[in-house]
Amino acid sequence: MSVSIKKTVLAAFALTSLAGILASATASADESPWLVRVRMLYVDTSTSNDAGGGVPADSIKVANRTQPEVDVSYFFTHNISAELIASYPLTHQVRVNGAYIGGFQELPPILNLQYHFDGMGAFVPYVGAGAVYMRTMNTSLAGGGLTLQQSNWGEDVQIGAEYKLDNHWLLNADLKKTWVNVGLDSAGGATILQLHPDPYILGVGIGYRF
Repeated sequence: MSVSIKKTVLAAFALTSLAGILASATASADESPWLVRVRMLYVDTSTSNDAGGGVPADSIKVANRTQPEVDVSYFFTHNISAELIASYPLTHQVRVNGAYIGGFQELPPILNLQYHFDGMGAFVPYVGAGAVYMRTMNTSLAGGGLTLQQSNWGEDVQIGAEYKLDNHWLLNADLKKTWVNVGLDSAGGATILQLHPDPYILGVGIGYRF
């Protein structure tokens, strides 16, 4: 894990702990701390990679993807929450200079600490930041000649907004920018280059506050 990622994770856990200490003093008694959302995601990846193994830089494209997801938030206070994003595995095609070379699946849980702003009535904007864990699986690239490193850590920032329909139901729109490096290895295990899919993740959906 890189130094910057370690700092992000440690800062998130430190702020989460502080939020928990303050929760009893500031949380609203008539609000449940739990919020569940169902969203449709559009994952827009970058064409970005290091050069290596005869492959030019910025020539590998991990295909974009649209897929539903479920996430759960816990509010430590009226303004501060932690959000965990879960999804079933996403399937991506991979192309080099436009030529299809195979595909893989990945499971990308994201844990963010968020701050929700007050003073706008039913409209509640928020910002957040946290850690990304990308677990790759079922990789089939170049006829089995290439594989991807399975455990990959990254970080993200987000901006979003809720619109409260009543005390429980709400609409949500959310945009995340992630940074994650994925090692591309030969069948023998030697790392050839690093992929940088670094996707933008746009989500739109509904939520329910218990």
